[in-house]
Amino acid sequence: MRTTMPEYRFPRVSHIPALRPTERRRRVVFVASRNPDPLELIGPMNVLRIANFVLEHSGRSELGYDVEVVTARPGVIFEIEGLKIVADKPFHRLRGSVDTLLFAPMEFPDLFDRKDRFLPWVERMSTQVRRVGTICFATYILAEAGVLDGRRATTHWDLQHDFMERYPNVTLDIDPIYVKDGNVYTAAGATAGIDMTLALIEEDFGREVALRVAQALVLFLKRPGSQAQFSVQLSAQLPEEASIATLQTYVYEHLAEDLRLDALAAHVGMSPRNFSRVFAHEVGMTPGRFVEQCRLEVARQWVEESNAPLSEVAARCGYGTADGMRLAFERHLDVSPRAYRQRFSTAKAS
Repeated sequence: MRTTMPEYRFPRVSHIPALRPTERRRRVVFVASRNPDPLELIGPMNVLRIANFVLEHSGRSELGYDVEVVTARPGVIFEIEGLKIVADKPFHRLRGSVDTLLFAPMEFPDLFDRKDRFLPWVERMSTQVRRVGTICFATYILAEAGVLDGRRATTHWDLQHDFMERYPNVTLDIDPIYVKDGNVYTAAGATAGIDMTLALIEEDFGREVALRVAQALVLFLKRPGSQAQFSVQLSAQLPEEASIATLQTYVYEHLAEDLRLDALAAHVGMSPRNFSRVFAHEVGMTPGRFVEQCRLEVARQWVEESNAPLSEVAARCGYGTADGMRLAFERHLDVSPRAYRQRFSTAKAS
């Protein structure tokens, strides 16, 4: 019986772009605070650690990342029974030049404490580093410091309305997994921070290095899809008009039937023009858009929860053909129904 650990027979990187001496080691500083999800910090840190391994394994140990952590509140940042993660270096003790500054989320009471020196420090540092990034709702940190004013950014899909209300000067794009605007990166969620970090590695040391890192961690180098595939059910307004509320239920229950504008208007006894106006006012979207979202939402549920053929799902949801459903998935979710099922299916194989 063999008692030694197996050796990774990992491919070496054959080509790394030419770099100036000042670009060979990049100092990356994570800003961490107490947070219930350590993946938002540990995930991206481990991606950089694997990048160092890939570079060293390829005979290029002079390249890589020097990683450290500072915190807005020194002390325990994560704790469960038997494990504590402690960050003990306060942000104001950070000295020297920094290449990349990455923010993990922090608790809101700390973030909105105007008596603290943290937000002015964030604003100042954002002008001194080569690039800055946030993971999940750490986007609020840069927004609160004014760094994102006039920029495009993303954050977790569930925070869309709150974020837009707080920061109207930020162009929030809730669809991408991560967004780059100049030297500012924002990632949508905990695992999206890993996707973003892979993109930083590709930017620094080339596609082959990033690909080897992705392979080592069994990840997509470029994850297909967008945040829309993780959203909750329809975000339509609740109508006050009883006939419109009843019609919404009817649409959900009769997706395979004729749901064109004239048919829906006749169902509630209105002219098409008046119906369009009333529906949009009550629901916050056009009738056609509502029907489209209903069909997509129910189709997603069928694809996730059943083993029904895609052609059958398409017919049940009113697409007519599997190609019609495929186009809808690709247009709205940036992924095909087949790929969506492979990724999210909860049905047992029959």
